Amino acid sequence: MPSALIPLAQRRCRALLLLGALLSIVWPTIASAAVPEVPDSAVGSAAIHDGEARVTARLLVESEQVQSGRAVRAGVHFEVARGWHVYWRNPGDSALPTRISWQIEQDPEARIGEIAWPAPKVFHEIGTGFTTFGYSNEVLLAQTLELRAQIDGPIDVVADVRFLVCEEICIPGRVSLQRSLLLGAEPEADPAVTKLFDEYAARVPLPAAAHDLEIETLYSQTAVRPGDSFVLGIVAAGCKGDEGCNAAELARRDPAELFLPYDALNPTVRPLGAQPREGHPGQTIVAVRGNIEAGAPPRTVAPLRGLLAVPGIGDDGESAYVEVDLPFPTSEAESEITLLATDWLDPALMETPASVAIHLPLAFALALLGGLILNLMPCVLPVLAIKLVALSEQVHASRGRGVRLGVAYLAGIEISMLLLAGFVIALRQAGVAVGWGFQFQEPMFMVAIAILVVAMACNLFGFFEMGWDVGRAAELGQQGGDLRRSFFDGFLAVALSTPCSAPFLGTAVGFAFAGGVVDIVAIFSAIGLGLALPFVAASLVPGLARVIPAPGPWMTKLRAVLGLALLGTAVWLLWLIDRAAGSDAQLLVVIVLALVAAGSFGFGRLQRRAPGEPQRVAVATGGVATVLTLLLLPIEPLPRDANAATNEASIPWSDFDPEAIRTTLDEGRPVFVYFTADWCITCKVNEQLVLEDESVVDAFEEHGIVTFRADWTLRDETIRRELARHGKAGVPVYLVYDPSRPERPLVLPELITVDAVLKALERAARAAAG
Repeated sequence: MPSALIPLAQRRCRALLLLGALLSIVWPTIASAAVPEVPDSAVGSAAIHDGEARVTARLLVESEQVQSGRAVRAGVHFEVARGWHVYWRNPGDSALPTRISWQIEQDPEARIGEIAWPAPKVFHEIGTGFTTFGYSNEVLLAQTLELRAQIDGPIDVVADVRFLVCEEICIPGRVSLQRSLLLGAEPEADPAVTKLFDEYAARVPLPAAAHDLEIETLYSQTAVRPGDSFVLGIVAAGCKGDEGCNAAELARRDPAELFLPYDALNPTVRPLGAQPREGHPGQTIVAVRGNIEAGAPPRTVAPLRGLLAVPGIGDDGESAYVEVDLPFPTSEAESEITLLATDWLDPALMETPASVAIHLPLAFALALLGGLILNLMPCVLPVLAIKLVALSEQVHASRGRGVRLGVAYLAGIEISMLLLAGFVIALRQAGVAVGWGFQFQEPMFMVAIAILVVAMACNLFGFFEMGWDVGRAAELGQQGGDLRRSFFDGFLAVALSTPCSAPFLGTAVGFAFAGGVVDIVAIFSAIGLGLALPFVAASLVPGLARVIPAPGPWMTKLRAVLGLALLGTAVWLLWLIDRAAGSDAQLLVVIVLALVAAGSFGFGRLQRRAPGEPQRVAVATGGVATVLTLLLLPIEPLPRDANAATNEASIPWSDFDPEAIRTTLDEGRPVFVYFTADWCITCKVNEQLVLEDESVVDAFEEHGIVTFRADWTLRDETIRRELARHGKAGVPVYLVYDPSRPERPLVLPELITVDAVLKALERAARAAAG
């Protein structure tokens, strides 16, 4: 810095320090002035996390002097820590509503009004994909309190408050707040408290009639029966202004914000989006999809009431919520109904992720099918080939032994999957959200798998055998070693399969990561079952086993080829380590793998020369050395900017940036977003075969598609949240946005084709031009 600028910089630093000192004195006064002071008994803090309360609740009363028979406003003011939120009357897909219970022992006839719920915000919960409704920062839940006792003097009022507050984790809270009111005195309202009540009263949505709005409903059928799915169009007409209830502003919003039902279940409803009503200028339709639980008697079905977003009625001319109570015809399960025309519904709305609703049985079936298809992915083929060779060695000697090998392989896969599911559940309980393939975002995991892969390759090359005692192998038929090997092959299949995705797998895994413990365990188990199915079927079905050639000299050559395939996997892992942790880390791992190969060769010689106790000592020593290596090896992930991919592709990718995507869509240009990772083999295959295809590259340029790439090679919370928002928990994911539907991109399947991508790009460009 030039010497002439040093005094100026020093003066500015002193000025900033002085300003900071003044703010530290004045700010507490300013902050506390926003919430009126209350007695200590009327304040409670709860939901402790990291030693700090995440919610402070205060019992407010407009006047401490009350008269019998005259209502006074009372309520609980919640002050919520930054980044956390509490919940609305309908919490949404999960969580718990906020509850306030009043106890006035001296006046059992007191009347308590309903809570005046301000319009909530919509949250997409981290790590689950759930959509919930609630409040951040602060909120006042007000009620009317009318005392009826005919006495003069103090009377105690107690509010028992229960709530759930969530960020990445959720913490239940409960506080008991007490105030003493003077019954029989002339009310003296506190202006600050009155102002706060008025402020939040203005945020409570009014009935549609209060805005002179006309609400009409369009149904897909004359009545809804238990087990039925239906589509509903909520039409708003009568908005003031030249354009009336124009849907353009609503089309830019998150569909989840368009209709907020008062009841979470029965019927279950989910908004699809907003559209103008053709032939009715100035009217807008909010399309909603829903269903009634099978077996539910019609009398148990809740009225379809809630908050509807209507354009142009807010104070700033934007959309605002109104309260609607919709006619909802229901009928008995076996009754006859008539399906109605839905030509009023834009078909594009039915293709949005919001319209996809799956349950555990369907998700389980998709996971099973996805796990089966994983066997055709490049990640798993080497392990599957190894298992078929092993099966060939066994089934022609003894069918019973082949069955035992199949069961051991299945056990290895299922136990590995359950361990992975348990790890995911533990991380979620600790407040860490993850996705499919998350372990490959940690360089040390890749080092561990590289060590295992090289050791398995050395086994295929004949350096050593998978038995404790070669001298007893002939005596025992190598059964114990074979079973152990099958079990560890199952583990290896799981370890190598997670960088791959497959059709149906993304939807199933997204469902699991959005669900609870049972969902995660069930879906991971189903994936494992599908992954093990080909080998297990070959070992259990005699007809399939006979198709496998008998053992012969060809197997020795094939074992060597499969060993080379595993070494190829190790080379790929080394490339990933270079991308994730740098070339120095890669060199260290190469040295470690060379030592593993040398140790495997030495162990093989020991097997042949000194069976028994020396082998066990050597295995234990190797295991300890491996653990110490993984603990002490100085490998850390590179910063994200150092890991940034070079743009060598034919497509001009921009780094993923939600704000830049929104700006591009606001400018009227379509957008293509590609979620990928260096460790995702499916991503790389799709890149080479589809995205780098000349016709696809030309289509991007011809249609003016702006392309963004979200690189999830290393952990990135922004990318993970965006994946969860679209119901996904892993990569690849492909989103095609057109400017007319910025919140509802078209989600392409995990395995894309040139034709599918070209059609999606053409459709987005046509929508942008129209």
